[in-house]
Amino acid sequence: MTTVDLDRVAQALAEVAEQEIMPRWRNLAAGDVREKTGPNDLVTVADEAAEHALAARLPDLLPGSIMIGEESVEKDRGLLDVLKGDQPVWIVDPVDGTKNFAEGSDRFGVMVALVERDVTIAAVIYEPVTGRALMAEAGGGAELVDRSGERTRLNVTDTTGLDAMQGSFNFRFIPDETVRKAVRAKADAILTDRHYRRGCAAYDYRMLVTGEWDFAFYWKNMPWDHAPGLLIHQEAGGYSARFDGSPYRASELAGGILATPDAASWRDFRSAVLAPIG
Repeated sequence: MTTVDLDRVAQALAEVAEQEIMPRWRNLAAGDVREKTGPNDLVTVADEAAEHALAARLPDLLPGSIMIGEESVEKDRGLLDVLKGDQPVWIVDPVDGTKNFAEGSDRFGVMVALVERDVTIAAVIYEPVTGRALMAEAGGGAELVDRSGERTRLNVTDTTGLDAMQGSFNFRFIPDETVRKAVRAKADAILTDRHYRRGCAAYDYRMLVTGEWDFAFYWKNMPWDHAPGLLIHQEAGGYSARFDGSPYRASELAGGILATPDAASWRDFRSAVLAPIG
């Protein structure tokens, strides 16, 4: 299996964040932000500049690799076809949580996954404000590296029952309104006020792999949002699958995602909370 120096990847993300993202945080002009599909789907000059800068750096860390990013795929969806090819592919979300970033919130991050033949083999999530990096390589466990260089092994929370589980629950993209309302009603009844939407997958996955949250539910499967976090979650001991129980693949853009501490809690959550999906 291809290997990569995760510390060098994290360093590249940190340098790009320092140069292209942080100078623009809480310093965006009106023309620096625009809508893509709607008011909750934004892109800023920081997203575009960071993606461009990472495209100039990441392929050099692994000869023969190529890079696709959220903003480049926005312009050419055909770029996703490379995920099933033979070349290693860097998948980049230059600023995950763009709406938060544009509003001045500190809840945003830079997410990178390395995929080979549609399987995620390495990942780094970098938090520009805190300087923390979450990283994992397939089969090698997951760790958090803070700004001082101190390393902490990451582990998901111990299994808890549905009456105590808390985490991320994004209903917005469930296309069928009847199903969406039914799932929300189940979540409200079973999880009460213990389900949240923070607008940033990088934040959600950090909460999962540090044991602060128990689950994350997503309908939309865009690879830059989930390939990095799901590998780190898996290497921290967690369990995840699409709603039909099949394993996640970066190229599969439908089918939903549910991440929990283990297979038993996944089945319990799927059966009790997501039953309206079928």
